[in-house]
Parts: sequence; structure tokens; C-alpha cells
Amino acid sequence: MVNLVKIILCLFLTLLLGCNQNQTANHNANNDSIEKYLNLASNDTFTYNQRNQYNQKAFSLIDLSKNDSVVRFYLSEVTYNNLSLRNWKEFKKSSNIHFKKSNEKKDTINLARYFRYKGGYFKHNQIYDSAFYYYSKSEKLYKKLERNNDLGNVLMLKGIVQFNVSDFLGAEFTLTQAEFLLKKTDDNHKLCSVLISIGLVYAESNESQKAIKYYLTGFALLNKIKDKNLKVTYLNNIGSIYCKLNKFQLSNKFLDEALNSVGKGKTDQDFYGFIFYNMANLRIKENKFSEAKTLYLKSIKEMEKYKEYPTIIGANIGLSNYYSIMKDTIKAIEFAQKAKAISIKSKLLYGVSESLQQLIKVDLKNASKNAEEYIKVNDSMQKSERQFRNKFARIAYETDEIQLQKEQAIKQKWIISGIAIFVFLIGLLLFIITKQRSKQKELLLLQSQQKANEEIYQLMLTQKTTEETARQTEKKRIALELHDGIMNKLASTRLNLFVLSKKTDTATIEKCLTHISDIYTIEQEIRSIAHDLNQDVFKEANSFIALIKDFIAQQNTTSNSKYNLELQHDINWIAISIEIKINLYRIIQEASHNINKYSKAQNVVVSIIQDGNNVCMSITDDGVGFDTSIINNGIGIKNMQQRIKSLNGKITINSIQKNSTSINLSIPIG
Repeated sequence: MVNLVKIILCLFLTLLLGCNQNQTANHNANNDSIEKYLNLASNDTFTYNQRNQYNQKAFSLIDLSKNDSVVRFYLSEVTYNNLSLRNWKEFKKSSNIHFKKSNEKKDTINLARYFRYKGGYFKHNQIYDSAFYYYSKSEKLYKKLERNNDLGNVLMLKGIVQFNVSDFLGAEFTLTQAEFLLKKTDDNHKLCSVLISIGLVYAESNESQKAIKYYLTGFALLNKIKDKNLKVTYLNNIGSIYCKLNKFQLSNKFLDEALNSVGKGKTDQDFYGFIFYNMANLRIKENKFSEAKTLYLKSIKEMEKYKEYPTIIGANIGLSNYYSIMKDTIKAIEFAQKAKAISIKSKLLYGVSESLQQLIKVDLKNASKNAEEYIKVNDSMQKSERQFRNKFARIAYETDEIQLQKEQAIKQKWIISGIAIFVFLIGLLLFIITKQRSKQKELLLLQSQQKANEEIYQLMLTQKTTEETARQTEKKRIALELHDGIMNKLASTRLNLFVLSKKTDTATIEKCLTHISDIYTIEQEIRSIAHDLNQDVFKEANSFIALIKDFIAQQNTTSNSKYNLELQHDINWIAISIEIKINLYRIIQEASHNINKYSKAQNVVVSIIQDGNNVCMSITDDGVGFDTSIINNGIGIKNMQQRIKSLNGKITINSIQKNSTSINLSIPIG
């Protein structure tokens, strides 16, 4: 049997472990699949649709019923891929779930990621104030976490937003902060991205020397990271800045290398449009107009695939400039107006401004009108830039203010918590002290009580010893009285009366008759001793109860009736006078004598209870009964009634002939 139990237990454990291993294996396999699809989705060698499909497959495998760190990480990766792929519908879906789970667990790192991705969404959709707001929120969390790499990255993104709204001073400050942080890390990729962004700021601010300095510094780091996209970006931007500096040979060198690099490695195809645009600008300066026209058209064709409006606008303005040089005014005006229309459609004020500048040059008939519009647009641009800068400043202030209020709230919370804990500890300490003192008092009380109990016990022992000594003394006294008094008198009387056995004459009889008074004297002396003994017997409660029990036991031995004694156990017999106890005992004796003699009863019940201030007794038998009207004047009954009357009590005697008899009495205790 034992072996069978062991076998069953082993099988159960094997199944359990097998299930756990299977579950673990399935879980690991599922995670491996998610990671595989995430890697495929981020691989830019696949088509846009393929990457989207891989990302959605990864999302479908995430167990959204859970909310652990792994699930939140996978959600952040899926959301980032949706952002990179600009799949806004799926981005909103995964982003909302990511935020909900991160916020539920107060996951600071994932909340920071969520705000960064949200900022990226608004940046791509050119809602720059919202982008700035979310990047600022992400920045605060990364500062709290002291993650220089992530903080540098979000500062770079924030600086690009400032650059896009022409807040060059703010962009320079933010990007310089990002550069400082990223230099402390080993993330050369992000550092290269920051350096190129700083170069763009200086290029747009017409600080070409500073721009080229940052471009070349970042370009030197490219050997460490081998990133084709960054390399092409650097080559293109360096070529563009050398073109501005009229260093045509260097400009050609870098732009040609950029174009060759796009062809050698798989990169984002929109690089062609940028490179063609910069090459076209260079060809205009080199007076190679025919090549410039071709390159502008190629740039527009490439940029239209990706709706890269700033470059499309620039290329159209370049074509307008080309046709102006070629003295084709109609075409020059056409492309300038086209640039203006695209600028208005894409809501790019600086494009409208540049288009109007070109129209002022090529459309002389409408120069005055275009000049007025240019002034309005330029004022609007300046106002818009000021509004953006003010809005960014307000967002930054409000974010700092919220953070400050949060920190103050946390500080106040800690202070309140500290005070509460301090008060609690004081209260606990006082409670412990009070409890200890109470226990000490209780212990002292117990010790005092124990000592008092010991003293009482010693007193009781002493009293018992004294009582026993008195009892023995009394017994000796009675023995002496019986022996020396009564026995001697009885012996003397016996001897005096013995003479009657020898002589029976009149003189002898008369002489002996004188000794009868001696017998009466002896009787009186015996009665006196007996009375003293009775008084002693009924002094103690237990002695009285024992005496009744002994009497009942004796009746059960000597009579034909079965006697039952019912006593209320909580009667305080010590408080009941000896006189009452003696009379109760005598009534029991008298009633028992009558029952044994006349009733022929089989069962007798003697019941004694205490009812308030009265002690009550009933004696009931199931005998033949009697006529109470005839027997009521008997001596025994009269004695009972007399005893009860002397004690101010009440007695009733009820009898049913051939059935039963009951004697009921009540005696006041006090």
C-alpha cells in the first residue's frame, strides 16, 4: 500500500513538473517569436508593408492580460516601430495600451518612453507645440531616473522641434545640453545625430564656420558606428555648407561621395532628393544651368514620393531662378507661384516668404503687390515664431511648475507621514510604558494577593489546629465527665440496687427507692452533655449536610422504603442558624419515623432549597396516605407544627389516601 502511494505521488509530481516546464517553454517560445518579429519590423532592408506586417504580428503575440515589465517593454517597442513607420492608426492603439499599463504600475521608464513617442507623433505631424510639451514631460522623467543616454536623446528631439519653428537660440541651447550628456555615454550614434542637428542650427543662422566645425566633428565619429544613413546625411550637409562658402571643389567632393554612398548601401531613398537639390544649387553657382535644371526636377520627383515639402518648395524656387537666368519670365513666374501654392497648402510660412521673394524678382508687374504680401507674411512669421517661443517657454515653465508642485506635495507628504509616524511611535511608546506599568501593578497585586492568601491559609491552619485542639480537649472533658461522673454514679447506683437481688424485704426496698432520684440526676446530666454535643454538631454547614446524608443512608439500610435526598448546592448553611438546622433535622426524623411505621411507601423524597430569604423543605412519599382531618391532632404532627411556629415559619401537610403524602414547610432565614 505504501509503495502504491509513493508511485502515485511520483507520477503526480512528474506531471506537475512537466506542465510547468511546458508552460515555461511555451512562454519562452512566445517571447522569442515576439522578439524575432520586432527585429524584422525594425530592419529597413524590408519593404514598408513587410515591416508593418511583422510589427503587427509581434503585437498580436503580446499577452495583454498581463501587466509585467516584459509586456510593457514589448508594447514600447511595437509603439516605436509604428512611430518609425508612421502607421498612425496602429500607433494610437498600441500607444494607448502602453500608457494605460505603464500608468497603472507607475512605471516611470515606460511613461518616459510613452511621452517621447507621443512627442514624436506630433513632431512628424508638425504639431510642434504638442510635440514640445510631450518631449518636456519625457525630459523631466528621464532627469528623475538619471538616464543620461535617454535624456540626451529626448533633448535632441526637443531641440529639433525648436529648430523647426525657427527658434534657433532655444534649439542651440537644448541641443548643446544633449551633446554634453551624450558625451558622458558611449552612444556615438546619438552623439553624431546631435552634432549634425547643431550644425543645421548654425547653418540656418548663417554661421557657416561653426556649422562646418560641428559637421566635421560628427563626421569623424562615423568610423566608430558605420551608419550609412548618418554618413550620407553628413556628406550631403557638408557639401551644402561648402556650397554656401563658395568652396565648389569641396562641395562637389562631398556631394558626389554622398550620392555614391546612397548607391553602395541600402539607405532611405529620400536621400536622393536632398542630394540632387544641393547639387542643383551648386550647379547654379558653377553656372552649369542645364545640369541644375535636371537635378532640380530629379529632386522634386524623389521628394514627391515622401511629401518632403520644404525641399520641393526649394527646388521649385530653384527652377524659377534657373528660368529667370534663362530669361524665360513666364516659366520663372510659374515655378515661383507653384512654390508659393505648395507652401500655402503645407502651411509653411517660410516657404511662402521665399516664394514671394522670388516673385518680387521675376514678376515685376506684381512686384508691389507681392512685396506687400511678403511684408505681411514676414510679420506673420515673426509673430508666429514669437508665439511658438512664448508657448514653448510657457510649456517649459508650466512643466517646471507642475514638477515643483509635485515635489512640494511629495515633500509635504513625507513631512506629514513623518509627523504621523513620530506621533504613532510616541503613542506606541506611551502605550507600552502604560502597559508595562499596568503589568507591574498587576504583578505586585498578584504577589500581594498570593501573600495574603498564604497568610489566610496559615490562619486557617492555625484555626483548624486550634479547633482540633479544642475538640480533643472537649472530647477528653466529656470522656472524663462520662467516666468520672456518670459512670461512677451509674456504678454506685447499680451496686446499691444490686442488693435487691439478695434481699427483698420492705426496709431494703425502701432504701433502694431512694436511689431512683440518683438515676434522674444521671439522666439530667446525660441530657446536658447531649445538648452540648448537638450544639457543636450543627455549627458547621458541612457537618449538618453530612448528618442529613448519614441519616438518609441509615434509613435506606434499615427501612423498606427508598429514600432520596435533593439538596440545593448553593445554600449558605453557615448563614442559617443552628436552631433552624436542628428543627429541620428533627422534623426529618419525625416524618421518617411516621413513614416507616404507617405509610408502606416504596419511595421517599426529601428536598431542601433556598427561596430568597426562606429555606424550604418538602418530604414526599408514595405510600397509603391518611385522613388529615383525623390524624391532624397527632403528637408527631403537633410537634412539627410547634417547631415551625417557633421559627415563624409555615407548614402544610397534604395527603391523598392510597396515593401519597407530602409535608411542605418554609422558614425565614433572617
